[in-house]
Amino acid sequence: MRAVLLTRPLPCSQQLQTQLEQAGLSILHLPTLALNPASRPEHEAQIQNHWHEYTGVIFVSQHAAQFAFEHMRRLGLSISPNTWLGTVGQGTLATLKSLWSIHTQFIAPDIQDSQDSEGLWRAITASVGLAKQRLLIVRAQTGRDVLRQMAQTVDIPCDIWACYTRQINAWSAEQMAQFQQFDTQLGLMVITSIEGLSALLAQFDSKHLPANLYQHTIVTIHPRIAAFAKKNGFSDVRLCSVADLARRIPVWADSEAPTISAVPD
Repeated sequence: MRAVLLTRPLPCSQQLQTQLEQAGLSILHLPTLALNPASRPEHEAQIQNHWHEYTGVIFVSQHAAQFAFEHMRRLGLSISPNTWLGTVGQGTLATLKSLWSIHTQFIAPDIQDSQDSEGLWRAITASVGLAKQRLLIVRAQTGRDVLRQMAQTVDIPCDIWACYTRQINAWSAEQMAQFQQFDTQLGLMVITSIEGLSALLAQFDSKHLPANLYQHTIVTIHPRIAAFAKKNGFSDVRLCSVADLARRIPVWADSEAPTISAVPD
């Protein structure tokens, strides 16, 4: 059975980790990104000034929802019953319904559609009229630029609230040792964002890379992340929807691992 590396910070990775452990897999959790709340008074003042103009608020992740919820409580902001809340993933949708339990207007991609910006945009256009919309995207410094571009293409005002930061989570000596042990056999590395993979690669000195780093299987959730992984030297890259990760990963982990290629002197 091949080991599995999870790189997404808690709590987003907790459910998948629990499911995989229950399936009997060996799981190593090493977050590559550190998330922290971000408060910029001048930016928050702009958000407050336009707050009642937003017809839809889009949260890019569970982390975005949780950080925004705390910021809104601090700023005295509340969601109007007429404002719809949007998100890409089913996990974030569940978080939104938990945080704003009395709210009724939620938009997310159909379960059969792609769980990405394009899928959310199709859900938005099918659910609400695009006329007289003004959107707010809640995210870190970057994220869902495609969605903002789609809105701007049809002349919909779209503001950004960067309410938290994502930075490289430099691994401790103990964590680095754990990865070195993981690297002795070819495993599966679950990557859910381009930033997350960039942060993983940044852990290592380019002159002293782990022996088998690029031979591990990358499991990811979007073609753009897969393309980025291949561009950076990974050859075994597998696509899987978020909803299907808990089913597909045990199958791949149970398959025979590729033979470790000899590293030339």
